[in-house]
Amino acid sequence: MECSNVGLLVFFVLIFFVVTTKTQSINGEKASIYVREEEDMELERQLKILNKKPITTISTKYGDTIDCIDIYKQPAFDHPLLKNHKIQMVPSTILEETTSQNIPSSIFWDSKLDNGFQNERCPQGTVPIRRTKKEDLLNAQYLLQKTYPMQTNSYTLSPVNHHFVSVEEFNEGKTYFGSAAEISVHGFALNDNQFSTAQIWIQNGPTEKINSIEFGWMTYPALFGDNRSRTFGYWTSDGHQQTGCFNVLCPGFVQVNKDLFLGAKINHVSVYGEDPWLLDFKVHRDQETGNWWLTTDRVIGYWPKEIFTHLANNASIIRYGGVAGAKPQTPTPPMGNGYLPQLQDYSKTAFMSSMKYVNEKGQTVNINPDRIQTKYDTTLNCYNILFAGNIGGEWEISMAYGGPGGMCS
Repeated sequence: MECSNVGLLVFFVLIFFVVTTKTQSINGEKASIYVREEEDMELERQLKILNKKPITTISTKYGDTIDCIDIYKQPAFDHPLLKNHKIQMVPSTILEETTSQNIPSSIFWDSKLDNGFQNERCPQGTVPIRRTKKEDLLNAQYLLQKTYPMQTNSYTLSPVNHHFVSVEEFNEGKTYFGSAAEISVHGFALNDNQFSTAQIWIQNGPTEKINSIEFGWMTYPALFGDNRSRTFGYWTSDGHQQTGCFNVLCPGFVQVNKDLFLGAKINHVSVYGEDPWLLDFKVHRDQETGNWWLTTDRVIGYWPKEIFTHLANNASIIRYGGVAGAKPQTPTPPMGNGYLPQLQDYSKTAFMSSMKYVNEKGQTVNINPDRIQTKYDTTLNCYNILFAGNIGGEWEISMAYGGPGGMCS
């Protein structure tokens, strides 16, 4: 009788365990579906904000869909801090050029970015905004995951191994109001899980709440849908935690140019051993409004002062270099021109020249070669950076950087 009761008890315990486990499994699956639906709804909400009703739409020869949006109704003004922002059409002051017409014969100056437009242009009063897809938002989030997987039940995004090399002017207590350099442009054939940049950082604030503007050129197939070298801009006001994005994948950057946009293809790339192609990049803080203006060969737009805390008044750090990344346990891609840097022949290395900062008077000034620090987070057989100092002529302050990548952890 006792054995029978024990057996019966075990039987009911097993039944209870099976039913409970199955119920938990069903409830867990329902919860997962609910979270997935919530995340899909949030992505759709973001897409509605970013993809405004266009005045007209242009399909470019590179496969981009460009919406011509009323300049006053562009996505930037959905940022909660920009509800009362008064758009600034042009900078209050135009910085003097950091280059002259007397460029050495070994250098060609490429003055054009290619937006891919053919016979159409956005009409007056509108600005070109690259239409955002759900995959663009997901891939942009993936790019920012540096140390841990993205916490989501519907879209599991692995962390990204980031490697960087950079030089920065270290001058404690000094303030900066912009940065500029001529950057050699190169091209790669990367896969969707890889990206490579040549960029400048303008930053202020503690690491956990750092304000950062980053800009230059990048190759990132998952973000742009191809292997072309394109312009990019990025911002954050809280150390990449809740704010910021690439280009216009969130409200923030104000576009004013009706022909050029962030993400435009760069017309030419350098060929190893031949005359390099350069593109001038600069960001400066407007002395009257405090907005941070981005200029390549033409003014593109600005990051408003209101979206920043520590960068609202000035920057404390300016950096120049590159970043490359890929999924863990996979090779990281080339950086620069794909070769380790050298200073003997600039046709065979990736480089930046005319490295300058903007002072409190709005003047572009050479960075101090005696106050330069080299920083990197990689193995030096993968990527490296060499500071050349002031080599004279139109080159002025220069450095070389890059490498082949590989298994670099």
